[in-house]
Amino acid sequence: MATRSCREKAQKLNEQHQLILSKLLREEDNKYCADCEAKGPRWASWNIGVFICIRCAGIHRNLGVHISRVKSVNLDQWTAEQIQCMQDMGNTKARLLYEANLPENFRRPQTDHEDRILETTAAITLLLNKGLFALCQALTMAFYVLFFFFLFLKITR
Repeated sequence: MATRSCREKAQKLNEQHQLILSKLLREEDNKYCADCEAKGPRWASWNIGVFICIRCAGIHRNLGVHISRVKSVNLDQWTAEQIQCMQDMGNTKARLLYEANLPENFRRPQTDHEDRILETTAAITLLLNKGLFALCQALTMAFYVLFFFFLFLKITR
């Protein structure tokens, strides 16, 4: 059982981390979800270093912890390492790094009915920019994504 002083120390550290996260969330680009630009993100992918909305947090969780590690800004306890990752990156730097190779005509999904597009776009962007698969594998995946997307459009019309 933790001693009272240990609990107080952990509580104080958690409060310090919450202050840092609150300060980071006040930065202009961090006021919006890194993926869909929804206002007021309350979640973060700490290993990527971005603040995201609850909907995109679910998508990031589905990608797996080997790609994205998601935490609630308010509900979870944060380690010093996780806080440091968020301080080092943030939404602005992350966009410059991870979205550097997106085509000029890339359109960021904005609405709920575009969940599948958002999910596949996030996955492809992470795969290409993190280098987790060879380029040919990513292109094969992109082909299948486009195929199913057009099939989905045909079915819904």
